[in-house]
Amino acid sequence: MSKTKTPNTKQAIIEVLTAAPEATAAQIAVSAAVGRSTAGKMLAQLESDGEVRRTEGGREGNRRLPDLWSLVGEQPANTAGESKSTKAAAAEEPASGKDEPTPSASEVEGSKLKPGGLDPLVLAFLEENKDSGPHGPSQIAKALQRSSGAVGNCLERLTKDKKVKLVTEKPRRYSIA
Repeated sequence: MSKTKTPNTKQAIIEVLTAAPEATAAQIAVSAAVGRSTAGKMLAQLESDGEVRRTEGGREGNRRLPDLWSLVGEQPANTAGESKSTKAAAAEEPASGKDEPTPSASEVEGSKLKPGGLDPLVLAFLEENKDSGPHGPSQIAKALQRSSGAVGNCLERLTKDKKVKLVTEKPRRYSIA
């Protein structure tokens, strides 16, 4: 890490945590436009300097959940009485009586989706980015912070349902139908 980039990286990470009081290292890296490794190193430095706090993500079955980072002095959204699985379940199920918009990738990152739950996320991404040309499974997966295999399977399913069209075979590129 060069000395000229360190203050910019530090400032970008602090700005991200100011806007999103609690985020994973992956979310911070994407929002701050820095590499995951760079974000991880800077977060560790900020933690040792006492500027940020890391909350262990815990486990959901055998799966390790990502740690959450917040600024020192900010109240994290995950209170002591609320477990990660409760938070993940809240992201999956809309509150009763309300029409909830499709959650963004950052809102459900790390949470397990219900069967078919990836379809609206992929469709929303393709709709929002239809002017930037056809997109590949890896590009969509990275934007949604999901598995490229799962996104690829979802795209094939949506193609069969005629909601998405395969624009090119090699490399596979898709657009909204």
